[in-house]
Amino acid sequence: MTARKRVVEATRKRSAPTVQEIRVRVMHDEDPDTSYLDQDEFADRRAEYENGDFTFVGVRAEAEVVIEGVVQTLTSGGMWGVESDSKEYIEEVAVEEYAALREILTSIGVSTSQVPVGDKKMIQPLISWEA
Repeated sequence: MTARKRVVEATRKRSAPTVQEIRVRVMHDEDPDTSYLDQDEFADRRAEYENGDFTFVGVRAEAEVVIEGVVQTLTSGGMWGVESDSKEYIEEVAVEEYAALREILTSIGVSTSQVPVGDKKMIQPLISWEA
């Protein structure tokens, strides 16, 4: 009995995902939970909100990534209900959201050189404010 040769397809080497763009978006929160403003100690803040002195926003990091030749948008979970006049806090949240997105990207094989560790100065130019 002669052995039959078996033909097996070679595994294709997959290319690593590549990042095209990263941004941190600050977007209007369409349905914020303002219930904490109903407490007596927040009466002044409630008045400011009702006067339109501030609103609520969400902060999310996004990346356009090429995976197997297809452009995908990957995002961090985001944080919503942030007071829009809290610029310093928004920047802190932006750094946290970037870090969460960085973890997602590196877990799918994006090189850490494409997604450096972010700090406040590095994140500031990535922030885009949207109405």
